[in-house]
Amino acid sequence: MSNISLGIRNHPQSLTLAANDYKTVDVSGSYFLLVSNSLTTDVEVAIGGHDSLNPWPVLFSAQTRTPDDFFDKVRFHNPAAVPMTIEFWVSTLLIDNKSAEVTGTITIPIDDTSNGTISDASIVVQPRAGFLLTVGPVVNVGGGVVGLPLTGHPFTAGQGVTVTGCPQYNGAYTVIAGGGVNQVNITHAFMGGTLDNAAAVNVGGGVVGIPITGHSYTAGETIRLAGTINYNGDEVVVAGGGANQVNITAAYVAEVFTGAETHNLVVDGVDDTIALTTAQSIPASATQKELHIANHDATYKVFWGDLNVNEATYRGVPIAPESIYIIPCTDIIYLASEAGAGVTGCRVSWNRKTKS
Repeated sequence: MSNISLGIRNHPQSLTLAANDYKTVDVSGSYFLLVSNSLTTDVEVAIGGHDSLNPWPVLFSAQTRTPDDFFDKVRFHNPAAVPMTIEFWVSTLLIDNKSAEVTGTITIPIDDTSNGTISDASIVVQPRAGFLLTVGPVVNVGGGVVGLPLTGHPFTAGQGVTVTGCPQYNGAYTVIAGGGVNQVNITHAFMGGTLDNAAAVNVGGGVVGIPITGHSYTAGETIRLAGTINYNGDEVVVAGGGANQVNITAAYVAEVFTGAETHNLVVDGVDDTIALTTAQSIPASATQKELHIANHDATYKVFWGDLNVNEATYRGVPIAPESIYIIPCTDIIYLASEAGAGVTGCRVSWNRKTKS
């Protein structure tokens, strides 16, 4: 089915609010749409002079009860501790009628009397929250490159990613080529290495201390020991070892290590994640008239919005599975797939209509 209607909206307006700032804008209209917000904290908005201030998500709109009813002001409050810049539209015509949604197996002809269209393009949209790394050891690729395990990952060389939950490797990186489909390579010193040429320590209570000078492991992480006589395997780090000893739960057996035995971090699959540093995007175009975004996934939604688009908190407008959304917008569009879409994400294609 389809439902397409046309409308003319006013030009976007920008407003900067200082921390905890209140501002009232005198503007007349029947429809209001918040287009963007520089912060992840929602701005608080009141339409007209009597409504109370309420948190207002990006790309959320409001309208008067009848088309001939108008408000004459909009009030804003920035509840954050830092400045916020927002962009909004006010119109006397319906703002939300900017979209046309078609469901099912679809082919959308593009009929226009303007100067043509730009060819389709496509990307794989990932959940903004990213992915849990796969259980397994970090790989020492060599040359200052390490490989993080992620089976069937969607990342490509040159993309910016951020690693969290993994103290040895937390941070922002650029994906390095060569990891294959099950490993994400980043530039970082390998944090594994060899054990000290020293004896295992009987800490007591079923805890053994492994001598590793200047280690970076923290309690709760899993390490892999290899080459020892009595302590090979994956072990969970126990608190209390200090900077030069890693405590593990094990039955104590006396052993003096030669210095050739190895240790390495094993990703535990609990909270170690990797995600795109910024949401995937469709570039702005000065000649763009309409942007036709098609979600090709049969199950999961794709959300579009500003840079802070987030499928988990519904910051953004959903594009239903196997649907097309038409946006008359020349600004950059950011995308995130619904959580649960898996490592492969959702494939999205788009076609730009150009101005006449």
